Amino acid sequence: MPTKNDSMAIDTASLLAVSSELFGKYDIITLPESANYECQETLNVLLYAATSQTNSLESASNDVKSKNPDLRIPSADTIFNYIKENKIEDILSSFRKMNSEIFKTMKLENDVHDIAIDFHDIPFYGDKNTPGIRGIKRKNGSLWGKSFCTLDIIGTSQLTLDVIDINGLNKNYSILMESLFKRLEIMGVKTGTTYLDKEFFNTVVISKLDELKVNFVIAAKPNPVINRELKNHQKEWGNTSTIFEYKFQKGGPSFNIVAMYDEKREKYILFATNKKAESIEKFEKTIPEEYRKRWNIETGYRVKNDFKIRTCAKSPVARVLFFIIQCIMYNVLNMLKSVVEITSHELKSLISEDINKAVRYGLKSLNSVPFRVLLDCLRWFNEERNRALRTRLIEI
Repeated sequence: MPTKNDSMAIDTASLLAVSSELFGKYDIITLPESANYECQETLNVLLYAATSQTNSLESASNDVKSKNPDLRIPSADTIFNYIKENKIEDILSSFRKMNSEIFKTMKLENDVHDIAIDFHDIPFYGDKNTPGIRGIKRKNGSLWGKSFCTLDIIGTSQLTLDVIDINGLNKNYSILMESLFKRLEIMGVKTGTTYLDKEFFNTVVISKLDELKVNFVIAAKPNPVINRELKNHQKEWGNTSTIFEYKFQKGGPSFNIVAMYDEKREKYILFATNKKAESIEKFEKTIPEEYRKRWNIETGYRVKNDFKIRTCAKSPVARVLFFIIQCIMYNVLNMLKSVVEITSHELKSLISEDINKAVRYGLKSLNSVPFRVLLDCLRWFNEERNRALRTRLIEI
């Protein structure tokens, strides 16, 4: 939980104002010229849907109206009409620009960051012929949904830096890898190791990562060649871990297969890596432990679901926007967590409270502090606490 000083700093600055600054500064949505409502009025309902228990636009609009019956509040239909006027690539471009500023505000440019790339599917239960819906691996009872390729920095700092909407596109792994790493370069992100799951264990991905000179650890899938190598190893050495050089029959660069024998499951756990193998013993300890970092991305999806806006809308633009709002709020949360202890539920509560004030009295009625200033203030509080603690310990 936040300390007293941290709470004072957060109370002094409105988190709604901080979030709205990001949303408005980078035009996460653009309203048509004929719009009858201001952008902030629209954002209030969107953010209320993302941060309150009424987690749909319809419920959010109705709830805000019930609390402010004498004020004009945009309806869900009105907001959907505004959203549909936008382009998916414009929303994603705004998201990337926003992340670039968050990354710099958190002063992460000089650090080396491990990253995880993943495909994230959101199930859809309506007509499979709806625009932007594609076949997915069965998830929560559905074989259809929205698919996104996401890139996260993982470890001490956690942010979703890029999202690609791959609906209607083929999974061209080479282009995806090239695009993602190009944008990381533009953002000034120094990359360490890239972690990927089994879907990325193929010639195209590994060839592109080799071309880009990127270190990788990928969960590998067994095949006849790998199984034959493992059987030969077992005949000579028994059920022990091993490392061997491997190359796809279709070509591409050579790399190491790290085969860790799991005694409980009586099977090998496989990883592909281009990192130098100093010894089996060292890789046996380090590679699985390193790969566990990738689990942060799964935890991130669970946190993002705390900001989910539920909808039955068929608009692909709306569905992309709602997922991007989840990612933005996740990044805002992690930006704050870099300097203060705060949970997603605390963040949601603070923003929901502010929305009701902003709707009635306007955003300017809140304590609007630029998010760079808020972060600097919280850093200062932390530094002062640490300094005071060190002083007390010396005196003792």
